[in-house]
Amino acid sequence: MGSKIADLTLAPFLLVGPRQRRPDRSLLVIRTFKRSVRQRFARALFALMGIGASRAGAQVPVAMVRDLLRDDAGLAGWVRTRSPTIAASSARVAQAEADVGTSRLIPNPMVDFTVSDITIGRTNPAGLSYSDTSIYGVGLTEMVELGKRGPRIEAAELRLNATKKSAVTTLAERVAEARLALGRVVYLKAKQDVISEELRSATAVSELEKVRLEQGALSGNDYDRLILDKMSLEVESSRAQADFAGALAGCREAMRASCDLSAATTDDLDAAAPVPQVVTDRGRLEARSDIEALRFEREAALREAVLAGRRAIPDPAVRVGFTHDNLIVSGDQENTVSVGILLPLPLFDHGQHDAARARARATELDRTREAALARAAADLEQLRARTELLAQGLSSLRGQALPKSQTILSTTAKAFDRGQVSMTDLLLARRTHVTLLLNVLALRFEFFAARNELRRVLGLDIAPGRTGAP
Repeated sequence: MGSKIADLTLAPFLLVGPRQRRPDRSLLVIRTFKRSVRQRFARALFALMGIGASRAGAQVPVAMVRDLLRDDAGLAGWVRTRSPTIAASSARVAQAEADVGTSRLIPNPMVDFTVSDITIGRTNPAGLSYSDTSIYGVGLTEMVELGKRGPRIEAAELRLNATKKSAVTTLAERVAEARLALGRVVYLKAKQDVISEELRSATAVSELEKVRLEQGALSGNDYDRLILDKMSLEVESSRAQADFAGALAGCREAMRASCDLSAATTDDLDAAAPVPQVVTDRGRLEARSDIEALRFEREAALREAVLAGRRAIPDPAVRVGFTHDNLIVSGDQENTVSVGILLPLPLFDHGQHDAARARARATELDRTREAALARAAADLEQLRARTELLAQGLSSLRGQALPKSQTILSTTAKAFDRGQVSMTDLLLARRTHVTLLLNVLALRFEFFAARNELRRVLGLDIAPGRTGAP
């Protein structure tokens, strides 16, 4: 295949003609030239592949889990620049800004052109041509809005403010989701490491105890219990690996990049999502971006109700026209200017139903805002209590239970080596210790997740700088 490619490559350089015998030296030169071209082509191809691979590798972003967990502003900036959901919310803000610009426009004028006095049959007086009887008219009409521009502009600006607040809410939610994904990866990696370490320890112990079994120093029943415990750890290790792989995929989706865990530890979970001692009264919750968005939407609906009610005020249309009359033989004026006014009569539709609908919409938004405030207050109270209980439980386990469990495990292992306790006691002590380690890890992650959710409820995860569109 490579020879055929080289032959095609060399086709422009070879003489085309009837087949003839060449001297051996010519054949040798041609073959050498072909081989040289093939080698150069291969080197160029591999060089291009290497350049493409290096460029592709350089374009893959990497999220440093440890740095992003400890840097709230950096995490918000990362999410803002990479999340498609944030890009969509920014596009909605741009749409609302365009609506504000549209609300400030005045109605377009209308131009009309008329031709009249086109005679059919005999003219009066007789013998007049089309140019003697035709009348041309042109007019410009402009509608003047009365009492409608102000409410319309105010409603559009309020909706723009609501859209900006919604964009801030979207950013805060995505930041909380990204931080939770980062923390879950760290937690499941630590869990996998604990189980893997215990599995390695169980494997080493089983190999040592196998020697004792062969020497008759250990009963077959105790050895079987040890093997069953090892098999159980293998199953848990496989499950932990699957959970970690799923969390890593979720982290890549949330961060829109590969997640680097090289320097991350469980201490980063304890340092992440700090909750300062802030005032947690109703005023703090009312200042939350989603609550503010509902307030702006309600005020916009009220302005739309005012706008609909002012449709009862007719908007006059003023017309200025110019007429050129060719029928001057009848005594008409050749050129005239006219001024007129058109006034619609709002007898049937004067915005009454649209105003009622807008007021009902305002009531709906007001009730929705009250429900959101009540739900936020309940969530805040629940999360405060949960974080306090988790902090107390975690402190008790790490300060008292873990050291005591480690001491019991060491004492039991020494006693088993001296034949003072059974294999069942050793396995029970080790299983209790492993379970306690995993419980401490789970509590640390739950404590982190509760703080993360508490930051979201308090509206603390707002990117610094711009408070409008992300």
